[in-house]
Amino acid sequence: MWNGSIALPRRKYEDQDKDGFPQEESYEWEHGIPASFVDVTRNDEVLAAQKGYSADQNIEIMECNYQGESFLFDESEEAVYDIRRTFRKDKSMVLVLTCERREHGKI
Repeated sequence: MWNGSIALPRRKYEDQDKDGFPQEESYEWEHGIPASFVDVTRNDEVLAAQKGYSADQNIEIMECNYQGESFLFDESEEAVYDIRRTFRKDKSMVLVLTCERREHGKI
């Protein structure tokens, strides 16, 4: 059923300099979450265009693994995706995340 895996950020850390100003954000990741990478449908593309983003990838995961994160990391392609829309398939525990790929180098 699963054809890949993702990592989701679970905790955010903010380092501070000696004066108390934030320097850099870092995240604690939960790796190895089973996922299915499925094609984006035409309806997903139309809805994304209406909302002002591009739907690059649909990723299906179990609902219990998702806790409202706004982005994820694709472990096979080593790419970061912003989660733009979530919906649950009818009568199942599978959650579909419609994602937009981030520009390379931005976390």
